[in-house]
Amino acid sequence: MDLSDRSKCLEKVYSARNNEELAEGYDGWAKDYDRDVLSFGYKIPAIMTCLIGRYIPPDTGTMLDAGAGTGILGETLALMGYKDLVGIDMSQGMLEVAQKKDVHKKLLKMTLGEELDFLDNSFASTVSMGVFTQGHAPPESFDELIRITKPDGYIIFSVRADVYLEQGFKEKQDALEKEGKWRLIEKTEPFRALPLEDPEILNRVFAYRVS
Repeated sequence: MDLSDRSKCLEKVYSARNNEELAEGYDGWAKDYDRDVLSFGYKIPAIMTCLIGRYIPPDTGTMLDAGAGTGILGETLALMGYKDLVGIDMSQGMLEVAQKKDVHKKLLKMTLGEELDFLDNSFASTVSMGVFTQGHAPPESFDELIRITKPDGYIIFSVRADVYLEQGFKEKQDALEKEGKWRLIEKTEPFRALPLEDPEILNRVFAYRVS
């Protein structure tokens, strides 16, 4: 796949009009996804693992990798000693690639923004990388992530900076804090997530603690 094809794959998932188109885009991209996004200079994994390592010890219980994709984040976390990982994603193709890496205890097909098939307080912590972006999971996803994360557990996630300001994420995150559902622990300044492909795309990473 040449660079123009890689860019087309990125454009396709950003322009998806619904979850069906989004899953279809990722299914078709799954085989080459890791190579492509890493060739874009993908920086979110490094920032995510920094904050996860800062706040969540590896032995604190089961961690949900929400929007696990091909397992890029899970693979790094496993090397850092996080062995009790459960992953979910809406794309079966991405999950099949992640399965081959053998770093998650379980991988399940679920869609953020919908009701998740887990009991309350199922996870000691939750992490989510790259799914709160253009045309992807909505801010309402946080209600379910809080529900399934134990009190005092951390939820650490990335959000595309323009989406955070323009598509209801800031308002939702602030509202959940005012309601006492979670407490902001740390947030990064905006940074270039794909500097070699689209340096105008900025992301932030947030760390919250569930109340």
